[in-house]
Amino acid sequence: MSKIDVIRKYAKQITDMDGMEIGPPIILDEISFVPIIKEEIPLDQRDYLTLSEALETGVCKIIDKGTEVAHISFQNLGDLPILIEEGEIFKGSGTQDRISVGTVMIQPSEMIEIAVKCVHAPHHLSAGAAFGYGGKASREMLNEIRVMKYSNAQMNIPASTIDQSRVWSKVSEEMESEEDVSDITQYSQGVQIRRKRAKKRSEKVNFPKNTVGFIVINPKGEVKGIEVHRSPHNFNVRKDGIFESLEANISWEPIGKGPFQNSNEKVKGLFEKLSNLKEGKDALKQVDVDGLVINTEGLTGEAFTSAFYSDVCPSCNKSKPRKKACPHCGFLEDSSEELAYMSLL
Repeated sequence: MSKIDVIRKYAKQITDMDGMEIGPPIILDEISFVPIIKEEIPLDQRDYLTLSEALETGVCKIIDKGTEVAHISFQNLGDLPILIEEGEIFKGSGTQDRISVGTVMIQPSEMIEIAVKCVHAPHHLSAGAAFGYGGKASREMLNEIRVMKYSNAQMNIPASTIDQSRVWSKVSEEMESEEDVSDITQYSQGVQIRRKRAKKRSEKVNFPKNTVGFIVINPKGEVKGIEVHRSPHNFNVRKDGIFESLEANISWEPIGKGPFQNSNEKVKGLFEKLSNLKEGKDALKQVDVDGLVINTEGLTGEAFTSAFYSDVCPSCNKSKPRKKACPHCGFLEDSSEELAYMSLL
């Protein structure tokens, strides 16, 4: 099954209520959050770590190459794959802050180069400098990057070659609207300020058990974001970060109109569109990042699929890395491709 087939199948499961369910909308300040609920959860919810989890537990090493802006080195030191989402910020220690331009999953013991762009123009590069977690970019920044990525994908050009000057312009544009930012060229400053506001909102929204994602709809019926993770665990870990990304893209001031009345039908219609994605027309593979870039009927974003393997060999019952081949007996574990992460607007 191809990656686009996996996405279509997932979307159809939601529209047909086949193992997935569209839950009743949860309202906050006239904004509707429509949960996507999974009937059955994976046996092991911790099938991958998010970037923030990996940095918090010290199971990854991220360093600046020092020779170019567009890639940084990432090493997975742990036993679980690590998922890096598009738009996540790598906060540099004595070097430029960077933003991930695409979604990628790093397998245990793997070391790869991550495609990034600079979001802190004045700083010099510093070979060997480390990075911490800087939060998640806004929807506006993601949209800017997504438009450029889709154009590159059409021409089979690496995602890492998107226009750096457009990224810097977007940094300045966003930061000028944040009153407490002292340096409008440092994107992570604004992200940290938004993070505090977003966390307060996130704490007010209680999603049902087994929620794996949600769709955000404003009072006008406009979809302001779609976020889906594979398991409730991964969704719960990323919940605050999702609100952080939405913070600058939603008008939170009530307009007196009340929440949109047909949000669940709107959501069903969106996933019906996704269940009919056409490869090449609506969704394209990208060079040097793993996710499919999607641009169809007003929906733009990225979806990432992956095969997931157990940490115990089904043949010899010995502990093993979460990879297809068992290092002890050579058994090749059978595992189908599944949707791991989707982010659309």
